[in-house]
Amino acid sequence: MQRFFLENLETSNFNFVLNDKELFKQIIKVLRWEIWDKFVFFNWEDFVDYIFEIKKIEKKEIYLEQVWRIEKQTQINFELNLFQALPNKLDKIESIIKNWTQIWITNFLFFKAERSQKINLSDKKIERLNKIIIESSEQCGRNIVPNLVIWNKIDFNNLNWKNHFMHTKNENSKLLKEIKIEKNENINLFVWPEWGFSDDEIWKFEREKCERIFLWDNILRTELAWISTWFYLIQNNL
Repeated sequence: MQRFFLENLETSNFNFVLNDKELFKQIIKVLRWEIWDKFVFFNWEDFVDYIFEIKKIEKKEIYLEQVWRIEKQTQINFELNLFQALPNKLDKIESIIKNWTQIWITNFLFFKAERSQKINLSDKKIERLNKIIIESSEQCGRNIVPNLVIWNKIDFNNLNWKNHFMHTKNENSKLLKEIKIEKNENINLFVWPEWGFSDDEIWKFEREKCERIFLWDNILRTELAWISTWFYLIQNNL
């Protein structure tokens, strides 16, 4: 069943009129749904899918009735922020956001590392990235939509969670199998840019008591490093 994110969804309303222009166009013009067709609305306030049925269609409005609700649960009992050093291309950012959203990242925080290449993220591009997050959430069945934040640099004063950073050397590093996450624990994971973190950045991480995570001897691309990391953490800590 098709899912739609609706930020201002009033979950107590069993009947309402949808007049959002973009959603109206998608439902009527693109999907060509008609009276009695059903679909799902969700917001980021709870783990519930609200099933609505089309009762009447007018020129610019759809009259809807709530016919069912599905209570959902997640097996993931911890939260993880992705601190991703800005990569060198916009399509890499889009790929990271689209895929991380589907495997349950809590928040995205992109920051400029010393070896990050210059990339211009205009308001229009950031709007596009947020739209990708919503579309990925609709597709994968996720209810709580992650936030997107862009930082010029890491602000260690605002990091209150347990911190890990990806590293390409095994010395003084933990393997993924050694990372144990407690129930309801919150984790920050820092992922390198192209060419890795600088020696100065590594020193700053260690000064702030961030733990190293080592994958293996081969150096993975920045947009691939998180795949094995996150799935292993999920499987090893459910």
